[in-house]
Amino acid sequence: MSRADALVDEIANELDTWPGVKIELQSPSTALVRYETLVLGVLDRDRGVAQILVSPPEYSELTERGDAEPSDPVAGHESVGHAVEGPSDVTAVLGLFDGRYRELRGEDEPYSSSD
Repeated sequence: MSRADALVDEIANELDTWPGVKIELQSPSTALVRYETLVLGVLDRDRGVAQILVSPPEYSELTERGDAEPSDPVAGHESVGHAVEGPSDVTAVLGLFDGRYRELRGEDEPYSSSD
């Protein structure tokens, strides 16, 4: 297992603890992340990349600030990508997923598995 594989698995394991979130394997290397029936994003172990669905204004903000890279659409929706190469990337990717998660749940505060 490569370092990227382990880090992407760490992200998937954390997301799987969030209420209503499910990780669905699409292939041995790709997993779809859902909140209930809605898609949050995709984790790709082979490429060491996370793709997160975002709104158009959020897409512009994240890519302009350099917090994420432009990415191929996911499930027909605009998404941003973030390479997973180290522990700081795990934190950044979880933050991106958290923003989408809170948006879909209608929450203002970040979710933490320690809550």
